[in-house]
Amino acid sequence: MTHLPAPLPHSGSQAGLQATPQVAPDGSGTAAIVVTYNRKELLTRCLNLLLEQTAVLEHIYVIDNASTDGTPEAIPQDPRITHVRLERNLGGAYGFSYGVEEAMKADHRFLWLMDDDCLPEPEALAELLKHKGESEALCSAVLARDGRYDLTQRRNFDDVRLRESHVPVAAYAQESTPLDLFTFVSVLISTDAVRRAGLPVRDFFFMYDDTEYALRLRRLGVKALLVGSSRVWHHGSVSYPSPRAPYNPLKHYYNTRNQLIVYRQYGTSIPWYAIRLLVKTGGAFIRLAQHGELNRRSAALAAHALLDAVRGRAYVRPIRTK
Repeated sequence: MTHLPAPLPHSGSQAGLQATPQVAPDGSGTAAIVVTYNRKELLTRCLNLLLEQTAVLEHIYVIDNASTDGTPEAIPQDPRITHVRLERNLGGAYGFSYGVEEAMKADHRFLWLMDDDCLPEPEALAELLKHKGESEALCSAVLARDGRYDLTQRRNFDDVRLRESHVPVAAYAQESTPLDLFTFVSVLISTDAVRRAGLPVRDFFFMYDDTEYALRLRRLGVKALLVGSSRVWHHGSVSYPSPRAPYNPLKHYYNTRNQLIVYRQYGTSIPWYAIRLLVKTGGAFIRLAQHGELNRRSAALAAHALLDAVRGRAYVRPIRTK
């Protein structure tokens, strides 16, 4: 893995990270969409860094999933920011879909999608825009907090064997590299592509909604590119490889269900899908047992995830987390 010496950006506090905003000759034409939930400190850092981009943003849409931590008061007072607070938390998937829908009502040329813990370097947007003639979906390099690339954010996809593989580290030193899958951690998508592809899926809650959209774009002939010179720090990427997190019923259910639904929709081999389904079924219970987390409740939730995937049922499922 490649270690990088640059510090994690803190808006307004790191010397050398600030740059004088300059509008490109034809304007950036870009609106950012930031989805947030109860992380006002990170959101404030993210928004300030967006306001300081050298390629000036036309607008920033903050989609707030019914935060209860005082998020509205933490948002910078800037006429370019629109804060939309949803009535309840329907997950990041709904937030991105809603944000894209709102942004498409205006006359933007590009939409820049990210979570509230995405901290872009000052030139991140400008570097993406340098490649706008090459692809309608451009992805930044994502760095974890330890300074290494988080390779899970940019991947390739074998639609026969249903395998995902990381884009090699060497690709991050290139000007641009084709890829199949991206997360919504700093991806720039043209509004023309959105008009053809439609809105991101709303009922995945979180997990694999961005993967589904990447594959939808790929099916339409849009080959996404990794732009190594565009860099964002991802606070949620603690280290790479990430240590195993404790059992989270939300992640367990949605990761299992949504991944299998996506594989079913975009895979091209029924036998390989059957194999992946069997592997996922065994893995869902074996890993729980290995870590002492298998009980009646977790087993039932895993079974529901598998059954919903087989039936192709995507919906926001009420899940107790405690």
